[in-house]
Amino acid sequence: MFKSKVFIIIQYLLFIIASALLVKYCFNKIDLNSFYTILIKGNYWMAFWVFLFSVLVYISRILRWQIILNKVDEKIGFMNNFSAVALGYLVSFIIPRGGEVVKCAVLKKTNGLSLQKSISSIFFERIIDSLSLLLLLLSLFIIEIFTNKYLILSWINPEKFLQGNNIWILVSIGIIGFSVLAYLYHKFKHQNNWLITFLNNIKLLFALISNIEFLTHTLIIWLSYFLMTFLWFFVFEQTANLSFFQTFQIMMVGTIARSIPLPGGAIGAYHLAVAYALTTMNIDKETAFGLAFIIHGFQTIFTIFAGIIAIIWLFVFDKSYRIK
Repeated sequence: MFKSKVFIIIQYLLFIIASALLVKYCFNKIDLNSFYTILIKGNYWMAFWVFLFSVLVYISRILRWQIILNKVDEKIGFMNNFSAVALGYLVSFIIPRGGEVVKCAVLKKTNGLSLQKSISSIFFERIIDSLSLLLLLLSLFIIEIFTNKYLILSWINPEKFLQGNNIWILVSIGIIGFSVLAYLYHKFKHQNNWLITFLNNIKLLFALISNIEFLTHTLIIWLSYFLMTFLWFFVFEQTANLSFFQTFQIMMVGTIARSIPLPGGAIGAYHLAVAYALTTMNIDKETAFGLAFIIHGFQTIFTIFAGIIAIIWLFVFDKSYRIK
């Protein structure tokens, strides 16, 4: 147990060092005087509209999670759900992936939600988000191929990737993994244990894929991400003329960068990826990094703001939480 904790601490410290080095590398790539001048001239009225869409994302995530929990016969109040989501984002911002544990702990404390149900609901939500991301990536690849406007495809070199047996290896891994899970499920499905309860909940939740309300909230979440990216382009004159397709490309680059398990919302990695993508669109380095810092900085402030509201709700207004 002690060795495990030491390993986690060392791993987290390495992540912090990596993020710090990436931020330092970003600043070394730009002229700081030009960078500050560009930031001062920005049109920050766009932040109001981005704030509204950020709130909309939270609302849709909360309502979508309520639909998931209702499917496993659990009814959670909106504010308790908000507190779990907001605190989850806040903790994940500090400790990558730590927010999932906090979400389970909050609903366990406020509503007595079992770990099987909370973890299975979060796991299912991650499956949907991953499938949505893969679908969007596939759409982006197809558009890039037909328009010859490569960004992500230029990084992964699809011609080499699809040569030989690479694609068949990936397909085989997927089939084997699914087969192993199916075998374990059928072998132990009549046993009353934690894993089978978890898998039964996941199986039950897959019925939501055809739920219109569930799909609508998923669409709202991704559409809001797109509009938030698009609105930020109007902060600077140089980026105001970027197209909807370029917005889509930048959104996907940013989403992929944020999935890297680095503290501070993938600080450093996000800035480097987004800024590099913008420079391929003929945006100068200072403006590109400036926009990346603004987008990330605003989302950081919003995450902290929502987390503080969640803490106030739980410890001041939610009597059940304080009593327990």
